[in-house]
Amino acid sequence: MMEQPNCQKPPFFIVGAHRSGTTMLRLMINSHPNLAVPFESGFIPFFYRELAKYGDLRIKDNAARLLKDIQEDPSVKKGELIHDPEAILSYAITGYADLVNAIFEVYARKKGKKRWGDKTPGYVGELDIIWKLFPGCRIIHLVRDGRDVALSLSKIEWGSGHIPKLAENWRWMTTLGHKIGAILGEQYYLEVRYEDLVLKTEETIRTICTFLQEPYYKEMLAFSTTAEMEMPKESMKWHKNSVRPPDPNKVYMWKHKMSLSDRIIFEQIAGSALELFGYEREKHPSTLGSRLKRLYYCVVRRW
Repeated sequence: MMEQPNCQKPPFFIVGAHRSGTTMLRLMINSHPNLAVPFESGFIPFFYRELAKYGDLRIKDNAARLLKDIQEDPSVKKGELIHDPEAILSYAITGYADLVNAIFEVYARKKGKKRWGDKTPGYVGELDIIWKLFPGCRIIHLVRDGRDVALSLSKIEWGSGHIPKLAENWRWMTTLGHKIGAILGEQYYLEVRYEDLVLKTEETIRTICTFLQEPYYKEMLAFSTTAEMEMPKESMKWHKNSVRPPDPNKVYMWKHKMSLSDRIIFEQIAGSALELFGYEREKHPSTLGSRLKRLYYCVVRRW
């Protein structure tokens, strides 16, 4: 007998620039008794662009071949998203959206949850595909002061200390999400500031629950008690703070940890985006140090 999808409420997607707190938000929402948010999937847009290779997904062998390839995706394996391929293939699959939905629904059911969401920051640049597959889905765009994002990225091995590039990437990702949100409207798009999530946690989580049309549960504030169990072990070195209670000391760190020259460079490139999201601008004039450092980034680092 074919499984029928749970169509009561649409899925939701948490997006934003990397190091904006999306993992912490994912763990908070995942602590809701109705909501399952696995480790970031990453595969949805990639295989959407590869669909021609698999033919008609109404044919079970074709769907099974695609599912097998998805199962080998590094992010899918790391997050242990797929445990029971046969359960997934028991759903009525007429296309790619049905297959993706089945993957997440089987995961949610295994966790005893009724509704699924996805946390993949980079999907902020793929929302056209996400919306095409899941029209009516909800988008939660988490935004953090770009200078703190740059500081965080400069400390991890897959990040970069290249301030102009970090500023440009942050500006592009955040403003793109904002523009898409203006098109979708407040019924489908919610913008959340990391700083509010940390400093006004309960109020912000209640706002998110209202947006998702879910009741608020206080367990969401106690997410840190089970957070490590919901994280791949190999990712913990990058997310030590994400599994802890929100720390006000992580807000606006750039004010005392970022050099003046880097602050000037960042603001020259992304100042308008900082203003767009309500962040403070210092408006320092260029200094010899900032000009020399930007020249170094542009010439030596080839930006």
